[in-house]
Amino acid sequence: MAAVLSPVLDLTPHIAAIEAQLGGLDAALLAQDAQAIESCSQDLHRALADALAAFRHAGPDAMTPKLRQQLLLAQARVMGQQSTVRKAAMSIERTLGMLLPQEASSTYSALAPRSGQMAVNAYRA
Repeated sequence: MAAVLSPVLDLTPHIAAIEAQLGGLDAALLAQDAQAIESCSQDLHRALADALAAFRHAGPDAMTPKLRQQLLLAQARVMGQQSTVRKAAMSIERTLGMLLPQEASSTYSALAPRSGQMAVNAYRA
């Protein structure tokens, strides 16, 4: 009795879907369109979930070196997008910090500007 081998699934369409969603997210980030970013992020999440399910059902030989390389490139793109989002968030945080400065407290932080100025004056003397 011969063992029945499961067919090797073609993962190429799943990788292509991930790449397409990353391209859409790149465009949305470039356009700074919050709604498009949200929509593309959700689409990318679905594409990743579909790909993960396909990878789980694929045969052991389904991951070719070419597909592995494509996934590594996709990972690099995601890391670049994360960096872009972090930079934007930090920029927004800095801007909000300038627009809405924190109230001075009655603790040592209120003394900091004066002590710094005193040090400058002492240096000049």
